[in-house]
Amino acid sequence: MKIIIFSESDYNFVAKLTKICDTHTDELVFFENFNSLNEVKEQGLVVIDFNDYKNKLNSMFDNIPKYKNITYCVLLDKMESKIQKKLTNIGFDITMTKHLFLLNYKTIKVQTSSN
Repeated sequence: MKIIIFSESDYNFVAKLTKICDTHTDELVFFENFNSLNEVKEQGLVVIDFNDYKNKLNSMFDNIPKYKNITYCVLLDKMESKIQKKLTNIGFDITMTKHLFLLNYKTIKVQTSSN
């Protein structure tokens, strides 16, 4: 599975995710801007670090189409229900903490690939 990540500052999280992707033979791709997603047509999981992109998330789907075969996941350091509701209303599929994402990576991968 292709994992597309938008993260600029949490090097520890990225290192842990890289190790997990290597173990599961998943492709990890780093993008710097959301417009790059227009090039992705195959099934994948887009992972966005909320801390790095919180000011750009409101208009994300204005610039790119939301493809059915791509799952959009926003990761937070600490879960806040107000933020989770806002992100769900914008159109993101998954909102969770980085810690839970790493712990449940295999399950998330299976569930997103079966959609």
